[in-house]
Amino acid sequence: MALTGVSILAGSAVMNLTLIWGSCVVFGNYDISDSSTPSALENNKKPFSLTDYGVTTDDATSYTARIMILSMIPFLILQIAKLINSSSGIRVVILISLLVTLVFLFLYCFYQVFQPWIQERRLAYVTKKFVTKNLVTSLLAATGKPDESRIRELFCEIDLNNNASISAAELRALLLGIKLEEAGLRNEDFVKNVLEDFDASGNGRIDETEFHRGISKWLYDANQPADDNQYDEQPKIFARTAKSEEQQRLLAKKAKQQSQTAENSWFNYFKAAFLLIIGTAVLTLLAQPVIDAVDEFSSAVNIPSFTISYVVIPVAMNYREAMGAIKSARLKTKQSISLTFSEIHNGVFMNNMMGLGIFLFLVYIRNLSWDVSAEVLVILIICTLMGVLTSSSTKFQLWTAIVAYLTYPISLGLLYVLTQVAGWS
Repeated sequence: MALTGVSILAGSAVMNLTLIWGSCVVFGNYDISDSSTPSALENNKKPFSLTDYGVTTDDATSYTARIMILSMIPFLILQIAKLINSSSGIRVVILISLLVTLVFLFLYCFYQVFQPWIQERRLAYVTKKFVTKNLVTSLLAATGKPDESRIRELFCEIDLNNNASISAAELRALLLGIKLEEAGLRNEDFVKNVLEDFDASGNGRIDETEFHRGISKWLYDANQPADDNQYDEQPKIFARTAKSEEQQRLLAKKAKQQSQTAENSWFNYFKAAFLLIIGTAVLTLLAQPVIDAVDEFSSAVNIPSFTISYVVIPVAMNYREAMGAIKSARLKTKQSISLTFSEIHNGVFMNNMMGLGIFLFLVYIRNLSWDVSAEVLVILIICTLMGVLTSSSTKFQLWTAIVAYLTYPISLGLLYVLTQVAGWS
């Protein structure tokens, strides 16, 4: 059971940081050799090069990579079990690693309550996906500029009571027919985000001028490279320099908005914590049946369980996210690449903490055998290497995608050597 569970965990983490990460670099690459911008790509006659083409990210993306590296500490602790011969000693190591995992998971969630920049980046990521998928093709004219008549028609469609303004309730009514959940967005989050972006007057309603201005900005952001300073605001825990006057003004406005909705925010925090606990409990209950089903399926189709758990299931689990990440990367902007990489880093962190925590809990309380040092070591090596790479630089040349692609089969080979040759499992 532990072997299958950790193999699925390893397969998902490694696939995200190698194949999916590398694909984002490939599909999102543009000329990064000088001051040229992605918007000039069509007219760029410069010869293709593995060093002159690639992607760039903002500083906050490297911070999410450093947070991801922290999730490797429990995996590092588990390596001690390989050096211990007694079963009681191994159980102590598993317990320590479990406690560290739970503490990290709690601190990660607690940190986002008071420093919600990770949540804001995720909301920006899924909002951009929504705009690109649902609005760009229908609201852009053939010239590439916003179609004013179509935007006006959309405003009238949303304004159900014809009072020349859009309320939050009318936005919710519009969203009933749009499957935002498939893009990773909750209706309430999207409504709040639209009101904050569009409502310049602050009266809780959006008039036609504000709607046109907001939609036009969305369309522009979805098709133009982001300002180099956009999304570069440093999280407070990493901040080292004073912010500009404009940044201070924006922060003051944001603080005022947050204070006005503090009560509702705390309700959302408790609701999120409750749902997290319920979800974890459900995953814990279903973990063993799912693993048993994987083993039975492997035997029925006569495919090695290693291939099923390390390759097939991770592909099935991450296919949708991979397509979304590649589609976002194809916008070829610093903002889209930064948000996509941040989403990958955050996903790997939660995958590591939630997956490892659940399986360590089941292994400990049921006193199951734990002999998966090889799988744990592969996760530790790949996540650490990719974490160091993405946290130490904001420019990734195209050749790094080749390295990322090669890392995936290398990880499979390493696992084979450790298990079949070195006899670790």
